[in-house]
Amino acid sequence: MTAGKTLSLNTRYYVAAVIADVFTVVAALALAVVIRFGHFPVFPFTEFLGTAAFYMLGYYVISVMENLYSVRTAFNRPMLLYRILRMTFIVTGTFMLIIFLFKETKFMFIDSRFVIVFNMIAWLVLTLSVKLVILPKIFKSFYRGTRRSRSNLLIAGNPGRNGNIASLLRNSRIYPSDQRVITWSESLPLDPKELTASVLKEMTEKNCRGVVVLFEEKHDIDCIAESCVLLNDSGIPFVIYGPQVFDLGYFDPWFSLSDYGALTFLKKGKRSTQISMTRLSDIVLSFSGLLLLMPVFILTTLAIKLTSPGPILFKQQRVGLKLKEFGFLKFRSMREGKVNEDAHRKYFKQYASGKAAGGAEGAFKLNQSSRVTTIGRIIRKTSTDELPQLINVLKGDMSMVGPRPCIPYELEHYSGWQRKRFTVKPGLTGIWQVYGRSRLPFSEAQFLDFLYTIDSSHSLDFRLIMKTIPVVLFGKGGL
Repeated sequence: MTAGKTLSLNTRYYVAAVIADVFTVVAALALAVVIRFGHFPVFPFTEFLGTAAFYMLGYYVISVMENLYSVRTAFNRPMLLYRILRMTFIVTGTFMLIIFLFKETKFMFIDSRFVIVFNMIAWLVLTLSVKLVILPKIFKSFYRGTRRSRSNLLIAGNPGRNGNIASLLRNSRIYPSDQRVITWSESLPLDPKELTASVLKEMTEKNCRGVVVLFEEKHDIDCIAESCVLLNDSGIPFVIYGPQVFDLGYFDPWFSLSDYGALTFLKKGKRSTQISMTRLSDIVLSFSGLLLLMPVFILTTLAIKLTSPGPILFKQQRVGLKLKEFGFLKFRSMREGKVNEDAHRKYFKQYASGKAAGGAEGAFKLNQSSRVTTIGRIIRKTSTDELPQLINVLKGDMSMVGPRPCIPYELEHYSGWQRKRFTVKPGLTGIWQVYGRSRLPFSEAQFLDFLYTIDSSHSLDFRLIMKTIPVVLFGKGGL
């Protein structure tokens, strides 16, 4: 299957799944109302519309966060069942909490407990029927290819796991109708150029349009990353597997096995139109964030000003898109005084070489707690100190999502594939901030940022922004 055809399949499945959700929400709610009251409608129609809109929005947001609109959900029906169940209880529970806490919303929402509970059950039954049975059958029939039109998919590497992945793909309820799975059970070389060349050669000989590359323990992050660069540059859709992927904490759950993580790459980053849309959304989100969070800005400003002498904001030169430097803003969290740049240079050199800060195993963050103020600890723990970067986003120096910008003197430690991070704008949040933060060593942290440069999309941006909220609230990976 070509990259274009794979993306077309995913796009059509996404649209079909969204339409199905709209249908099931309206049908389940109408059925609940009719069973409870005997006819429809029995109350102002605005209450029905408000309730339906709440459920649609709730299901849509969680579905995007959980990647439930991906055709890859066909690979793992038990996980799909679990996530749909979890989503149903989360949205229904949130709706009931709002009804209980905000009595004035009754004119907008249906507050009948029977309707709410029965609606949950009806939506669950309808959704499971559609997502587990109806949609897979429709798409399998729609994309069923003739023997001549079917494409070949190569599974390359790791003889011990090759058959497991082949079985996973062949058991899918959608893909087998259009693809033949071909296994190439040979251990792949350690050199990424040799590895990629051998894979591409085998694809050509077997007339394959996509590939699944199975890495082993012997392949380090540098080999995996460089191989991803070369495969991505070739323009083919590919999936990588490796035991190292689970250590990252970021993987594709629909393709992954219990101890063998997967990452999926279907396209080469964002197109020019997507970049323009990203800039527009950056402006809207940063401006809205500055307005909505104005009380937090005011309170933080007062807290810093009243508890320690010095400026409110801390400004530092950082390196962004195409190695261009800009003034990076944060709320000041340390006592005023000369910054010990030499200590940080020494720390970063150790960190880049794979050593933990201060010799603490598993902690890859410089400990400067002695200089941090009381307020500074709080705003660091909650990431409130990062909020002024919304100004950087509004100005265009940064984006809402992307790799974190580095300090100029850190540049010497970035080489090869690690410098891919400078081909996109740095971000307020990103894959590393959500899934890794201070627990990962340098190479693995850079790999997470690198993944965004070759796998960015609006849906990924949305998921990362939404997943940043609980990370900030619970202070994961903070000081």
